[in-house]
Order: sequence, then structure tokens, then C-alpha cells
Amino acid sequence: MRPGKILLIVVLIIGLGGPSYAAKYAGEFLTLGVGARPISLGGAYVAESGDALSGYYNPAGLSALTRPEAFFMHSETFGALLNHDYLSYARPLGDSEHRAALAISLYRLGGGGIIVTGSRDGRFYQIKEESHADYAGYFSYGRAFNDKFRAGVSAKLIYRDIVDENAFGVGLDIGAQASPLRWVDFGLNIQDATTTLLSYSTGRKESIYPTCKIGARFHGQKGRFESVILGDADVRFEGIDYGAQISAGPASIDAHFGLEISYMGKIAGRIGSEYGNLTLGAGLTLGRFNVDLAMRNHTDLDNTFLVSLAAGF
Repeated sequence: MRPGKILLIVVLIIGLGGPSYAAKYAGEFLTLGVGARPISLGGAYVAESGDALSGYYNPAGLSALTRPEAFFMHSETFGALLNHDYLSYARPLGDSEHRAALAISLYRLGGGGIIVTGSRDGRFYQIKEESHADYAGYFSYGRAFNDKFRAGVSAKLIYRDIVDENAFGVGLDIGAQASPLRWVDFGLNIQDATTTLLSYSTGRKESIYPTCKIGARFHGQKGRFESVILGDADVRFEGIDYGAQISAGPASIDAHFGLEISYMGKIAGRIGSEYGNLTLGAGLTLGRFNVDLAMRNHTDLDNTFLVSLAAGF
């Protein structure tokens, strides 16, 4: 059976067999994206491949990795409201005929400012101020079946720490990429494919519904300039309604778009749209190091500025 047919069967099983007790926005902390380059491209990265970020965006893309790579990102998100960090290490396996790669990644989103209050004589008073943090560890594997099809999987462990309550969860992301032509690539990543269960210390339980991320990448080169156009769509079935760009009944769609123009593979400028919000960025390659900067605009919150560093070995 062809790899594409196997993936289709898996998707159908997930869609028909998923439980119906998921909580809306339960996995929202994992949707902010990672890496200054992807974020400056509006978060459109499902069809991109060949770097350590693939463990998060689409594990199938890991198979295009040509050398070991370490990655680090830090951001004070939405005007220092939250600290957003990401660490990753990936290394290729096999040979040119059986390309594969492994990656391990750590995602953290946290901050302070949670006021714990009490009441006395009908008046509220502050007891203490606490912090909160969400963590996700990714263990990813990607493999190329041939020159035109790649697939991968990311197992993730989730830990939430909110004041006096914490939660654990285990999830699975399944990804695939296809390159039918030399100038176009398509990507698919089913996040939380088996529905991720969060179990709280209080006995409460939440489940994260699968999100189907579909993307395309169009690329070309003229002289010393290279251009890349990317587009992604997030398809959910959580009944988000007006919280999404497009919704119909329980289904919703959010869009991501990005454009990158680079010169000699050394300097790059980027612009994108994430849920309709502007993103901008730039990148510089110095030997084995890549330094990227990004700005994310938000209509209701302060702007976010990011810096990320990747190093190949």
C-alpha cells in the first residue's frame, strides 16, 4: 500500500473515532508558533522542511535535514505579557537513499501576575501573586519514502502549572509532505491526532481536539534572488464561531500567509499575515549560524518581538 493511502486511512480513523468531550481552547497555548522565521511568515510553515523547527510545524519536514542543528528562541510575547521560549536539537539519520531525522524540542509559555484573593467582611484582599507556565516536550521522527513523499510523527508530553493546580497530557502529531513538482510542495500536519487528554491534579479533565493544518509552498529563483510564497489553513471542529476567520457550524478555518525574498541565501526579508494580523521579519546567515528577527502585530494586544538563533554542526 502506498504511503499516501496509509496516511489517508489514518486521517479517516481519527476523524470518525475522535471522542466528543474536548474543551474549546484547551490547547490554545500551543498555537503561538515558534521561530522568528515562521512567525514573520504569518505562521505558514507546514510545507517548509529542512530545519529543527519541523518537529513542531510538521515532523515530515525533518527528513530534509542535511546536518545536525540546534535552535533557540526567546520572546516576550504581547508586550512582555508572557515569556515564550523554544529549544530544539535535530540530527539526520540514514543515507541519501533512506533519509530520516530525529528531533527533541522543549516549548515553554509562561508569566506572572495571577492574583490569588480572599474575602473578609464582604471585601476582597490579595493573598499572594503567583506565576503560571505551560510546557510541551516533543519527540519527533521524519522519513522520506522517495523524492516526492515524506512523513513523520511527533509525540508530545504536556505539563501545565497554574497556581495550586497542575496537569499532565500526552499527544501525537502526524505529518506528511508531497513535492509533485520542483517548484511546489504541499504539507499536512494533524496536531493532537488521537485527541490529547489533559488530566488535572483536582480530578478535572480536558481534551484537545485534532487540528488539521494544510499548507503549500511555492518557490523559485532568478539570478541571485530566491522567492518563497507560503500559505496555510488551520481547520478545527471546536465550534469556535466568531473566534475564527471563517466558521460554519462546528467547523472553522484560520489562514496564514507569508512571502520571503532572499539574496544569495544570506540575507532575507519577510512579510506575512497571521489571522489577518501583520507580521514582519528579516534573517541573516553567517556561516553555520542563522539569526532571525520577527515582529507580530495584534489588534487587541501589544506587538510581539522575537529573536531566534539556529546553528548547524
